[in-house]
Amino acid sequence: MRGLFGNAPVPAHAAWPVAHPVAGSLLWCAVLLAVFVPLAVRQYGHGER
Repeated sequence: MRGLFGNAPVPAHAAWPVAHPVAGSLLWCAVLLAVFVPLAVRQYGHGER
């Protein structure tokens, strides 16, 4: 049952996001925000003209 919920041991040769899932998730959130927030702000600014 623990294996179904992701509590299985992580292999030594696992990729970084697999070995550090919380840090990987937070990093991806930061990357997505860094890309899309400026695009959204820019798009919103074009609508006011």
